[in-house]
Amino acid sequence: MEPELAFIPENIPETVKRQEIQGGNKARRGLPRPVDYRCYQTAGPIVVDGRLDEESWQRAPWLGPFVDMEKGTPTEFDTRVAFLWDETNFYTAFTLEEPDVYAYETKRDGGVGGDCEVEVFILGEGVYYELEMNAINTVYEVFWTWFQPLVETGDLEGLDRLFMTRRAIYGSLQDDYPGRHGSFDWDFPGLQTAVQIDGSLNCRPIKDRGWTVEIAFPWAGWTDLAAGKRTIPPADGDVWRIGCSRVEHWRDEAGTVLRGRDWSICQHGKIQMHLPDRWPYVMFTDEVVGG
Repeated sequence: MEPELAFIPENIPETVKRQEIQGGNKARRGLPRPVDYRCYQTAGPIVVDGRLDEESWQRAPWLGPFVDMEKGTPTEFDTRVAFLWDETNFYTAFTLEEPDVYAYETKRDGGVGGDCEVEVFILGEGVYYELEMNAINTVYEVFWTWFQPLVETGDLEGLDRLFMTRRAIYGSLQDDYPGRHGSFDWDFPGLQTAVQIDGSLNCRPIKDRGWTVEIAFPWAGWTDLAAGKRTIPPADGDVWRIGCSRVEHWRDEAGTVLRGRDWSICQHGKIQMHLPDRWPYVMFTDEVVGG
């Protein structure tokens, strides 16, 4: 008998659970439970500069190394991510081994996926947020809403709000995330991002060591994610589903991209980040990191 698709978040709309998730791609069935992560409070102030030199980051548990998103196999270069929080922000940091750091996209919400980049996904109540960043700190943001439940409940105000969006993307059946409206109008309030490169930038002949990323998501910006149903900042023991990934590219000596691959914290069964059932469980604790 074919295994059920497990680890489906409770805060995904019931319609989605029935139509999208339970009928999901076979490669996702029978996969192990996504990892648990204990998110500690910071031991002091965090300066978002990409350097990760605060004591809190030295003490924090790091998830990784990342694996091939489809197959779950080891990857060529090391990637790790860590989370922390305080009363003002939720913090995310990446360390990425990379011998060829490059990035060219400077347009906000542009094609950063063609560069060295990382991604963060945060699941809210019937919605989720997507952030992508490249190695020159260009940001791409989308706020996703499942619109079928709005249709079923006759939420005309909610539907009007979605379809008045100036720039949006829609998940089609071929995308494996159908019935979703992605707004580019929504920017995370107060978002802070920073990058540091250990080596060169856009210089293929020079072998680099890697790059680091640091992000602060202010709790004041989580209102639309929580939808009045969750405590912000989180209470001790609260769990949020948060996914992270990395897009890796290989270039020839002339700098032409030969191929690309997506890596993540755990196996997804396919190259697709829009699968909340494969995102880790991040449990918040009042304990101070390293305490």
